[in-house]
Amino acid sequence: MAGVLQVTERAVLDGAGHTLHRYGRLHVVAVPEDDSAVGQPGPEPDEKDGLTEAEALGLAALRLRESDTYRTAKERRPRAGETWDMPGCATSEGALSSSRGVTEGVQPHSTNSEYLEGSVAVGIVIVQGPTADLQFTDDEVVKIVAEVQEGLGFFAVTANPVAGISFAYDVQNVALTVPADPAAEDLEALWRDPTMKAIGHKAGAGGVRTYIEGLRERFSTRWTYCGFFVKYPIIKIAYAAVARTHVVMNPSIGYGPDNTDTVFAHETGHVFGCPDEYAAGPCDCGGSHGRYGLVNGNCETCAADGGIACLMKSNTFALCQYTPGHFGWAPSLLLRNYGYNAGSYRTERHLRFLARATSDRRLDIVGFAEDGVYLSPGQPGGRFETPRRVVTDFGYGSGWRVEKHVRLLADVTNRDGEDVVGFGDQGVWVALSNGDGTFQEAKFVLAELGYGSGWRVEKHPRFLGDITGDGCADLVGFGDQGVWTARSNGDGTFQEAKFVLAELGYETGWRVEKHPRFLADITGDGRADLVGFGDQGVWTALSNGDGTFQEAKFVLADLGFMSGWRVERHPRFLADLTRDSKADIVGFGEHGVWTAISNGDGSFQSPKFVINEFGYETGWRVEKHPRFLADITGDGQADVVGFGDEGVWVARSRGGGEFDTMGLVRPQFGYSAGGWRVPKHPRLMADTTGDGKADFVGFGNDGVFVARA
Repeated sequence: MAGVLQVTERAVLDGAGHTLHRYGRLHVVAVPEDDSAVGQPGPEPDEKDGLTEAEALGLAALRLRESDTYRTAKERRPRAGETWDMPGCATSEGALSSSRGVTEGVQPHSTNSEYLEGSVAVGIVIVQGPTADLQFTDDEVVKIVAEVQEGLGFFAVTANPVAGISFAYDVQNVALTVPADPAAEDLEALWRDPTMKAIGHKAGAGGVRTYIEGLRERFSTRWTYCGFFVKYPIIKIAYAAVARTHVVMNPSIGYGPDNTDTVFAHETGHVFGCPDEYAAGPCDCGGSHGRYGLVNGNCETCAADGGIACLMKSNTFALCQYTPGHFGWAPSLLLRNYGYNAGSYRTERHLRFLARATSDRRLDIVGFAEDGVYLSPGQPGGRFETPRRVVTDFGYGSGWRVEKHVRLLADVTNRDGEDVVGFGDQGVWVALSNGDGTFQEAKFVLAELGYGSGWRVEKHPRFLGDITGDGCADLVGFGDQGVWTARSNGDGTFQEAKFVLAELGYETGWRVEKHPRFLADITGDGRADLVGFGDQGVWTALSNGDGTFQEAKFVLADLGFMSGWRVERHPRFLADLTRDSKADIVGFGEHGVWTAISNGDGSFQSPKFVINEFGYETGWRVEKHPRFLADITGDGQADVVGFGDEGVWVARSRGGGEFDTMGLVRPQFGYSAGGWRVPKHPRLMADTTGDGKADFVGFGNDGVFVARA
């Protein structure tokens, strides 16, 4: 039969047509998660199509994965989340691990599997012995192919959907006459050498190399490796060869056939340079692993609290913050726009934001350009649409200036996504989101808080935040005499601006260049409060819920100007470090990071020194190295993220305001690693895929780059 057969698979990628798995003419194709065609496969091949063995197995594997029985087995996965060396999984051959030398020191260079991006040829070699105990049934063969499909699909669909990962398969089902010999000097060679001869290659490791290189040439892929599935005795229940050419597994022992997917994915991690992260691996938190030579910061023996559950540590489809770097995943250029060269965006003229401006609440890119506001709506899988102009106002060409006019994105209606709000010359303008990627015409809604009324960027911070708890963002301005608010009416307009607090203003000694001020919910009641870092320390004013605030109170005699903290040297933030919905204080001081946990009543605990890094004396500079608080693990607690000279450094939150040792997780986006500059290249943290983990987003010279956390 001529042509290509296609079947669908539920995926979170954008654009139907991306091949995840290829078996000859049969392609398992990704479709968007919200596509109406999901669950309605394309052309349904049958016997008359003359399918090859590989094509038939690929189709049968997909159908098995779509069955209720298979899905139920995955929901009830035995030993889910347990570390790979848990008691009961060691056999006489040893605990699950890579083979000798793979995880010790520097990962060996591999021309066939340097990093996991792009296309990969995979050989599935099923070895059948001469006796029933060494043989796989037809159903077991289909199960193996389905498990490999499931395990490798994780990388293409979930772990890094923007890396263009796809797999092309060769399936060999080989019958041997060689009996088992548990006492053989080389357990692998016993069956491997006759297997390679049976499929037309020489014996030994050289034959395996010739076989996989032939697959790479045949399928025209970037990378290649193979997996042997046997019931012969092997040295471990599963392992990856030192040369990173192949994986060996016995699915009938250890974690069993229903975990073949996670075990094969784990061993594939070794093939592409990832170290073990469980104690018996063995592992340590140092070393030089993967494409970029990164440390193994999630090693169970030395990471805080034993590290987090991760594919290289535990029986789970999840990755820690270090594993993407070990896999060699580089930032993806997702849009050739919004950049210094591609798009001609200039920080001193053009604002760029990440916002949820549509009703689907996916993350979108918003740019304030010369001729108005441009939007790139987010798509499933973390991609973005081509920019289109959505508002003809708020741009440089219509008189808006960064040094004069604050512009923000916030949901002022609690309906269709975040809206555009600008503090212009005469006052406040709003362009409401329609929820579908378009906006209403900009309207003048409030004759206050603007440049013509005396408000200045260099003197008067202005914010949008929900200070009443109704889900609509209100206006808050720190003016000359104190704080002004204008409550949202919920329809894109605001009530008259009111003077609500005779503190925290310019005339009472507060200066933008000395005293950071924030809106943040520090009590957990769903209403934004005021927090200011003054001369003597921290002041707070709690929201009353009606657009006013309680009297400002001095709550912490530290982290202020008189304690040596400087705006030009020491960033300070508010973020939830304890999962109690109350914002805590994080400060980047001279020697490192300090935290002060919220007491929930407007006050804070005494500051604690928690990280001996990320500080001025350790080389971090405001004008060179952006630092953020963002949850990159999905545990609901903010982690410390810094864009340093060498790339992105992370210190994972341990809860209670404590953090793990910092480690380099991305050798990109840095001052030296890529030439990123604060005056030219904004870098942000935001969840681009909806998985609850913040990703790294950078507006570089050539456009928008994204790296999954």
